[in-house]
Amino acid sequence: MSIYLKKSHNRFILSGLAVGLYYYLFFWLKTLTQFLIGGSTFPLLTATAAYLALQELWQQKNQFAKLNPVNMQRQLGHSLILFGVGLFPFSLSKGWSQALVWLVILVGMVLSTWGLKFFKHYLRPIVLMVLSIYPGIHVLPAYIWQVLTPERTMDHIKAWSVNSVLNTIGYRSSLDGTLVKLSTGSVEIGWGCNGFDLIVLMLMTSLLIGIAYRLKGFQILIISFLGCILAFTFNTARIALLAISVAYWDGEAFDFWHNGWGGQIFSAAMFTVFYYLLIQMRLLNSDCKSKLQ
Repeated sequence: MSIYLKKSHNRFILSGLAVGLYYYLFFWLKTLTQFLIGGSTFPLLTATAAYLALQELWQQKNQFAKLNPVNMQRQLGHSLILFGVGLFPFSLSKGWSQALVWLVILVGMVLSTWGLKFFKHYLRPIVLMVLSIYPGIHVLPAYIWQVLTPERTMDHIKAWSVNSVLNTIGYRSSLDGTLVKLSTGSVEIGWGCNGFDLIVLMLMTSLLIGIAYRLKGFQILIISFLGCILAFTFNTARIALLAISVAYWDGEAFDFWHNGWGGQIFSAAMFTVFYYLLIQMRLLNSDCKSKLQ
């Protein structure tokens, strides 16, 4: 039985790779390209996670060679591959369903090749693979937040913070729900501008930095918290600027800061501040970089 499983293992792996490379890789690249064209930064993080996962697997290839699954684990892995391959044609209508089925196939391939020990001892590449497997995984925290919190909670928080900033810097404003009112204009805070996506972006960036530089758990928590504070602060400043441009400037100023270039300027400033703060915290020094080798 053991000899038969070993001989048939390559066929199962090839069938799983055929689905992944021929179908899912095309969808993955196409979706990343669409997000990039739309101005999203998340595809860069997804591609980075995929690169770091592959790099980690390559560096550990000699260790993986020592992992041998027992027959039951190999059989279970083969069953997962067959299940995923058979189910994949029925998942093509939705991106998330393709990603889920491909994840099942991937788990089957790993389980049948290296066994359960891989999942016990190689958490880092597992986390990276999960982060990279679906280009739209960043929308998941938004769904969870909206399910667990009252309606428009984040909109109200952002509106309150923008109103506080405007009054602090001398622009008299008031709140009407999620509407920030100035004397000659107002802005409505909706989901697209409440900064939640930016917070998720900084969380993912912090996690990838922590994994890439082999930071300790509490260090990752610290930079994640710092990233969230920066994201919230810079987004609040940007929305306050938009409110001022609506009330006192012309429509061109609002369009500039609301659309591509304005957002990119704030994002560049935010990441620059984040980078230099990490440098000051001595988390990105030469000793940390050497751990990547």
